[in-house]
Amino acid sequence: MTTSAPWNPQAANFEMQRKSSFSLFDKFDPAPRHVPASEGKDQKGKHDKLWKLMQSYKANDVESIQKDVVAKVEYSLACTRFNFSAEDAYRAASLAVRDRLLESFNDTNAWYAEKDVKRGYYLSAEYLLGRAFQNALVNLDLEPAFKDALMGLGFEMEELFSCEADPGLGNGGLGRLAACFLDSMATLSLPCWGYGIRYNYGIFKQQITDGWQVEKPDYWLPQPA
Repeated sequence: MTTSAPWNPQAANFEMQRKSSFSLFDKFDPAPRHVPASEGKDQKGKHDKLWKLMQSYKANDVESIQKDVVAKVEYSLACTRFNFSAEDAYRAASLAVRDRLLESFNDTNAWYAEKDVKRGYYLSAEYLLGRAFQNALVNLDLEPAFKDALMGLGFEMEELFSCEADPGLGNGGLGRLAACFLDSMATLSLPCWGYGIRYNYGIFKQQITDGWQVEKPDYWLPQPA
């Protein structure tokens, strides 16, 4: 982290170190997962096998990422190697990134629950977040590994970025400011949550017809832009 946090992750004896440095994603061997004291009661009980299978993070070497992406293509998107497009490759790669985000998400919430922290909730009618795929890869320190993995599968990662639609959740100063607040709270490791409105058709798309503004729906959810 580049800024001070409410606690010192290095002294916390918890995998929050990964959240604060974005560098504990071992690209060679999956890192072992920490077991919060409050959640380790049944570790050696009837769910021992389940615990064992979930005790490591996903590996982030190129081959492991490629296997994840290919598995998403077939088992999450119901595509085969004969009939998937660049948009399908983007969706599969996004799901692979989402898996790794969920590991961090679960660790973070387990940490907050163990420490019984007070939480903050930020409400805004708009969020101008921008596209999430590349942003998530950079924050997870995984962009080079995913780039090499996708190139090995025959896709340029830069081409897949254009398959993502901009979230139609806000625009202008208010939306960008709200998104910056969320970024700042995450950077500071603050236990905060943002709430907004899920606009099915975005704010609107502006067209000028005969010198007049005409508002059109922004179909950002059904299909990539």
